[in-house]
Amino acid sequence: MNLKKEKLLTLEGYDLRVGWHSYVWYEREKKEKNFGNHFIRSSLLCTWQKYKKFFHSKTPLWLSTMEAKQRRLLGWSNWPVYKDLLIKGSSTLKSHEEVKQKFTHISWLHYMQIKEQYNKDREIGFCQSEQFWDKILGTENKIITKIYNKLLEWSTEEETVKNCMIKWADNLRRPITLAEWESIWTKKLKYTYAMDLKENWLKMFHRWYITPKKLNQMYRNTQKNCWKCEEQEGSYFHMWWTCKETKKYWEKVHIICQQILKVHFPRKAEYYLLGITDRDIHLDTNDDILFIYLTTAARISFAKRWKQKETPNMEEWLQKVREIKDMDKLTFLLKKNTGSPIKFTDWSKVEDFERKRS
Repeated sequence: MNLKKEKLLTLEGYDLRVGWHSYVWYEREKKEKNFGNHFIRSSLLCTWQKYKKFFHSKTPLWLSTMEAKQRRLLGWSNWPVYKDLLIKGSSTLKSHEEVKQKFTHISWLHYMQIKEQYNKDREIGFCQSEQFWDKILGTENKIITKIYNKLLEWSTEEETVKNCMIKWADNLRRPITLAEWESIWTKKLKYTYAMDLKENWLKMFHRWYITPKKLNQMYRNTQKNCWKCEEQEGSYFHMWWTCKETKKYWEKVHIICQQILKVHFPRKAEYYLLGITDRDIHLDTNDDILFIYLTTAARISFAKRWKQKETPNMEEWLQKVREIKDMDKLTFLLKKNTGSPIKFTDWSKVEDFERKRS
């Protein structure tokens, strides 16, 4: 990681095309299978990938973009890392003149190469505070004991960040805080008693629906392109949001949701696929419940035509909304008659919209 033991790195990486950091952080091993043919390298990489998510959720400051791309070509012994390249306390890249004060061998071409990769890494963000792994890299005493104690701590604690949460954050291109996830499970999951609605929420969160891409990985003779547009690879997020045919469906749903709630807000995947609305949309409790019901009905209707080329029409969606409305009103009356009343949901905005529409 810290690239200090130059002789050992050169010996164990004599046949590598690029630098070690390219495999450690930029997943170069997926393109260059030769890296895993070395039994020491493969075991180290496997262990690192297993615990990488615990060490860093953003780009680490020990990362050297020049070593990752130009190790064999340049052969330097002192590589610039982000800790040296960024202004202290911020994510701003230093100027060429500032970098050259410490690394005199950095030319303008090298600096432009660094800047190109920096623009990509900036989208993920940089770890500003010192993480556990940074402390390990900065010490030489009792390293095995410290790592063992940390691994023991991780292995005995409950899982708080699931892989599906990481994938959703990657799709939405922003970090989703645990508070936002908790708002779904502790607050919005209690909006209804209906198990079919809760089932859809759980399926969306855990990315349960089988996609063409996943089917192609299991059965090579099946197509991996989207079932609707038949043009792009059918990944989970593409099928649910970025497909051009799916976009048309969600645009229509978005327009009607705004008309019903009488509120204008942007069309975002986190609103319609996950129900995360507290961040940007300021709705009262009743409108928030209505919006969750409307979006859940839209997802259930879409899932019924999951493997078909056509997307649901608006009448199919609104019919599902009517079913949810009737079920919600019936549940309220049953709970009231059994002596355990629940909060009443005001459906007047939906009913007003339907009267005007008819």
